[in-house]
Amino acid sequence: MRRLMTKRFLAAYGIAAALVGTGAFLWIRQDAPAVRYRTAAATLGTVTQTVSLSGNLTPVGETDLNFGSSGRVSAVSAAVGQSVTAGQVLAALDTSALQGSLTVAQANLQSAQARLSLDQAGPTPQNLASAQAQVSSANAQLQNNETSLADTEAVNAQSMTQAHNALDQADSQWNTDNCTSPPSTPTCQTDMNNVDTATSNLQATTVKVQQGNDQAQGQVSAARVSLQNAQAALSALEQGTASQQIQMDENQVQIDQVNVNTAQTALDQATLTAPVSGVVAQVNIIAGQQVSGGSTGSSSNNSSGASSSSSSSSAAAVTMLTPGAFQVSGDVSDALVGELTVGQRAQVVVAGSSEAITGSVSQIAEEATVTSGVATFPVTVTLDGDNATLRAGMSASVGVIVNQVVQVLTVPTSAVHTTAAGSTVNVLVNGQSQARTVQVGATDAIRTQILSGINPGDQVVIATLSSTVPSNTSAGGLFGGGGFGGGGRGGGGRGGGTGG
Repeated sequence: MRRLMTKRFLAAYGIAAALVGTGAFLWIRQDAPAVRYRTAAATLGTVTQTVSLSGNLTPVGETDLNFGSSGRVSAVSAAVGQSVTAGQVLAALDTSALQGSLTVAQANLQSAQARLSLDQAGPTPQNLASAQAQVSSANAQLQNNETSLADTEAVNAQSMTQAHNALDQADSQWNTDNCTSPPSTPTCQTDMNNVDTATSNLQATTVKVQQGNDQAQGQVSAARVSLQNAQAALSALEQGTASQQIQMDENQVQIDQVNVNTAQTALDQATLTAPVSGVVAQVNIIAGQQVSGGSTGSSSNNSSGASSSSSSSSAAAVTMLTPGAFQVSGDVSDALVGELTVGQRAQVVVAGSSEAITGSVSQIAEEATVTSGVATFPVTVTLDGDNATLRAGMSASVGVIVNQVVQVLTVPTSAVHTTAAGSTVNVLVNGQSQARTVQVGATDAIRTQILSGINPGDQVVIATLSSTVPSNTSAGGLFGGGGFGGGGRGGGGRGGGTGG
């Protein structure tokens, strides 16, 4: 009986505890503040994708300059010790031959463009008349050759008949004279000679007849092919120029355009200019000297500073010293080196400075450096301009720009959630977070390009902000709201994790 009373008491106690706890939970839920979010607007912006490397500054002690074209040096304006500015002309080649090559290339391009235009426009009455005339001429030639074949075969047949008759007569006379072999009388000897002559004549006539017939038949076959070609050309004109011919014309235009570009580049490279400001250290060419593209004759300076040359060396035409010119080299993994090309722009931040200096990729190693099985490629970036305040050996961080999109719809990168199923962005609508499926484009550490799924001005959720969880000291007794309240806010904290 006592045990039964104990069970009933415990059951009642548990029910009371549950009721009190539920009341406390409901009270806490009523007082819980609304969920707050950290948001940002989807706006137009720029996304810059970079490949990073780091290294130390090394001075670019000199710049070797050579003509990009071959020719005769017409003028040299650079002198040793001279201070020059970027773009200043240092030397020039005689451009007569180069200009002539460009003129020819331009003429070829114009001709190819004209041919393409004609073919695209279709046949003209003159073209059709000419093609029809070629068909008529080929048809007449075929008829003439067929007539000639018939005549040749008739004449040759008559020649074969005469040759056979002559042999038959010689054989008949041999038999009439009752000759035997070898011949026993002068008459039989004569008969035998006649038989031999007639036999040889028949053999020669047979060969000649076959050759004549074959030649006449060949002329007929050739005339028949010419007629077929003429008919096909006429048909093509009547139906319009074939797409294959137009494609050939377009290919020729592209080839001639490349030739024009090449000739124009050669002409442009006939002038040697200073790429940056600096001081001329060496001049290894003189007026009248013949040089080849990319190399010059060697030179040695005399006491007066003038240069003499020979053709046995490959010294640079002009060498410049560039004070304040630096470069930085660093390693790039084999997974990223394929994204780099010479000439790409870069941002260089030197230690101790927050300002970036522009530069460009000047060299990418062809062969990897392998260390402990890891392959990396040395990449060199040359800084732009004169950086007189920098010092050799300073450490620098480099970001090579491999892709940049400007004025595109972007959101903070932290607002984009990507899984195997795709990418989503949470958008705040009437105070509620709604997941939107989006298509992303370029992305960097700060911004991500959005191709579709949201609109400019949409407020995207970056994170969910939870209220501070109250301490246990605020609980009002055994069944106070503190215990339940803490649990409820904990759930809100987990929601913030998914929203961020």
